[in-house]
Amino acid sequence: MPLLWLMLLMISEQIGADPAERIVRYLGFTGICFLWGSLSMTPLRHITGRPAWITYRRALGLWAFFYLSLHLVSFVVVWAGLDLQIVTEEVTERPYVYLGLLGWLLMVPLAVTSTRAFRRRLGRRWLTLHRLVYLVSFLGLAHMFWIAKLDYLQVAVFGVLLIFLLAIRWRYRKK
Repeated sequence: MPLLWLMLLMISEQIGADPAERIVRYLGFTGICFLWGSLSMTPLRHITGRPAWITYRRALGLWAFFYLSLHLVSFVVVWAGLDLQIVTEEVTERPYVYLGLLGWLLMVPLAVTSTRAFRRRLGRRWLTLHRLVYLVSFLGLAHMFWIAKLDYLQVAVFGVLLIFLLAIRWRYRKK
């Protein structure tokens, strides 16, 4: 649905004055919403006592990877116009681009190993690998913080939500 909404905005020419930036930001925001959604499944399981929440975690994580991949592709294609010199300059001169790229690169092995077959094959190492999602979430939050300019409300909401989700995980882990 988020991708359909973006296409409708583009078709109806309601995308705004800077379509490239709007597209890139929209896809990044959607991706991070799915990432936070996947992080919320375990706390929801603990709070509600219903294990069914976990069945949505993998799908939400893969949707996060999909939208964050589109975010990266739209940055390279739409925003930079496939000019690798511009992309290289942005990555080397702007730390937030580097953090976003690093976060996406860390998500690649998570997406690749998200199948049941990989989970069985990797055993306990699968869980260790998939704990990278916490580092990815902090990199995503730092990426958002750096591009926020003067409006930090959205970053604050995502930060508080992340702290809340991690606190619930920590609380139930201790029990």
